[in-house]
Amino acid sequence: MDKKFEPIFEEIENHLNVLNYVGKKIEELPDFPDSIDFNDYEILLLLDAFVFRFIKAQSAIGEKLFPLLFEYLTGRAIEEVSFIDILNTLEKYGILDSAEQWKEIRKLRNEFVHTYPWELEERKEALLRGLEERKFLEKIFRIIAEKIKGKNG
Repeated sequence: MDKKFEPIFEEIENHLNVLNYVGKKIEELPDFPDSIDFNDYEILLLLDAFVFRFIKAQSAIGEKLFPLLFEYLTGRAIEEVSFIDILNTLEKYGILDSAEQWKEIRKLRNEFVHTYPWELEERKEALLRGLEERKFLEKIFRIIAEKIKGKNG
């Protein structure tokens, strides 16, 4: 495997492992998802860990892995293109089904950051979407890892 990918793969793998672990703990809460007690500190710790790792995984994939993969696949410098060009290229190579998918993940990330504590329904909705979308983050990462390892393998 190209050595440039190793530290990024390791970082993302770590974030995804913790994200999945915490996600499973959240899903195992009694009466989940009907009653999420945002005032229970034990639950808040799980939610905060989940949100933190979701944001870190999404950022590492989008801001580190995608640009490096773009350069690897095209031989072009990322300074030559916009982020939407990178997404469109990843779509062309079959990494993403659509560039719009990634925009939705980014939108969810922003909802995690900008939702206020008193917006309980919005927080719950974002959490439920995040629990589902963590599978998408994992899928994208695995597709990229297979492509890189397969090309160098």
